[in-house]
Amino acid sequence: MTRAVRWLVTVVAAAATFGVCVWVVRAVSWGWLPQGEGPRLDTALAFGTVTAGAVLAVGIWWASREQPPSPPPPPAPLRTVTQEATASENARVTQAGGPPPAAGTPSRVDQHAEASDDATVSQTGGGADRLEQHAKASGGGNIAQTGGDQPVQGP
Repeated sequence: MTRAVRWLVTVVAAAATFGVCVWVVRAVSWGWLPQGEGPRLDTALAFGTVTAGAVLAVGIWWASREQPPSPPPPPAPLRTVTQEATASENARVTQAGGPPPAAGTPSRVDQHAEASDDATVSQTGGGADRLEQHAKASGGGNIAQTGGDQPVQGP
């Protein structure tokens, strides 16, 4: 139940208690109540005020005990692996993003590479949320990218 609804219930309950108490004291004829209309109304109003005050005190305790919601936890830090490389002749450039991150930890693997002649460029994301590769190959250069389950290869 929201805080506003609790306060509304408290105010309505106090007002209803006051009304019912005044009505009961004026309608029921007990021997110990005053007999005249004026004194009887005064007694009814006093009884209603005291009773409604007690209901209001309990209602205030109830309505105010709900704490506002706590703020959400801060987002997990982004785990980033970035590489920029140039390979030529028989060189080999390899990038691995590491093991999959813990649940809820976003990760990103970026690679910017160039390969020429018989060079090889490969990238493995290791379960990264985002895997990005910008690569150029010429001659017999080879580019390979693995993002976990989906290997991509090209000349």
